[in-house]
Amino acid sequence: IGGSGDDRGLGIRVDGSGAAYVTGATTSHDFPVLNGFQTRLSGSSNAFVLKLNAAGNALIFSTYLGGNGSDKGNAIALDSSGNAYVTGDSTSTTFPTTGLQRSNHGGQDAFVVKISADGRQLIYSTYLGGNSDDTGSGIAVDAGGNAYVAGGTYSSDFPVVSAFQPHNGGGQDAFVAKLGSDGASLKYSSYFGGSGGQVAFPELAQGIALDNQGNAYITGITSSVDFPLVNPLQASLKGAMDAFVAKVDATGALIFSTYLGGSSIDVGNAIAVGPTGRVYVAGYTISTDL
Repeated sequence: IGGSGDDRGLGIRVDGSGAAYVTGATTSHDFPVLNGFQTRLSGSSNAFVLKLNAAGNALIFSTYLGGNGSDKGNAIALDSSGNAYVTGDSTSTTFPTTGLQRSNHGGQDAFVVKISADGRQLIYSTYLGGNSDDTGSGIAVDAGGNAYVAGGTYSSDFPVVSAFQPHNGGGQDAFVAKLGSDGASLKYSSYFGGSGGQVAFPELAQGIALDNQGNAYITGITSSVDFPLVNPLQASLKGAMDAFVAKVDATGALIFSTYLGGSSIDVGNAIAVGPTGRVYVAGYTISTDL
């Protein structure tokens, strides 16, 4: 799926009928669009969102998503009505916004959007960020239409509400946030990190999942020796970078948090939770002693 430029798929979800929803980034002026709310590339690179039928041989909708800079969709989630929720990052000052934060507060902000099931309507769209670079890496949605977003931020003024960590621990921190169903309010939002988090040694959340009680489960990567821990399986950083796994309850309280790694580099990329609360994490490791 693509045009004459560079096209990359970065996130996918499948609905109950087998239709696939995909998000990513494109530089193509001729990316295939159908029934979309944005029909033209704006800026150097835009995010895209599309829906393929269950047979994979027809587009149901496809749309650009972006402004005058560089935008990409990193993750996508679905509600029971087939509405799509997308998070990613944007350097645009003209990203189409209607919700909580309508202007870019730094060089690169995360974004969160909700798109109707037919792809024709941008139900809400908001930047989410502060005075430096922010990215949205993972997204999930509950039965009430609240969107849960995880990512990373270098900002000292990332918007926080009911935060278990109200301030940046240093450099890049992970973050976790819960948006209300209208996209215009934060139920909670918190930094999540220690004093590490530099360009070559990142600290960010990359995957998020929900249980039926609205608890959020997060995985990612940390290079901090003082990453915030609660009831940890592994209480210390063992290598240059370890994965982390954490649980945040529906009100934004940190229930557990642990390192997960060996003596080299370990990364948590994706997470899922079963009906009994058992957590499944996938990633990669260079450590021989994971």
